[in-house]
Amino acid sequence: MRIIFFVLSGCLLLFILKPSSAIAQNLAGNGEPLKYISSCEIDLNNDGQPDIALLVETLLGQELIVLLRTNSGYNAFLVSKARPGMYLSCHFGRTVQESKALDGEKTYKTPGAYLELHQPEGASVAYFWDGYRFKEVWTAD
Repeated sequence: MRIIFFVLSGCLLLFILKPSSAIAQNLAGNGEPLKYISSCEIDLNNDGQPDIALLVETLLGQELIVLLRTNSGYNAFLVSKARPGMYLSCHFGRTVQESKALDGEKTYKTPGAYLELHQPEGASVAYFWDGYRFKEVWTAD
């Protein structure tokens, strides 16, 4: 750690500089717990096994992470880097309706369940498994 003092117009300025290795450690995480926001357990790919959705606050902001259950464990997917202040909800349903504010008003078929990130009285976006990846559909602006 380096400490640098300056005197400018009668004011003492103090700068504390971290070494570059400490800055890199902060970007890689320092082992402290992350901020857990919410989760749910629901079968997102219709294989009869419960999957896990986690909305967490990491060093990079809010992230929606899904763990799809397999016979040998889980496959992890970073589904979204969410806007601040988003909330996670999990839904059973065979369709997701796209927002009317977008170019069209499409209806998408889901495998029977989907996730939604939403802001109170604001934007919302749904995510569902399309067989290969998680598809994003804005449901409100």
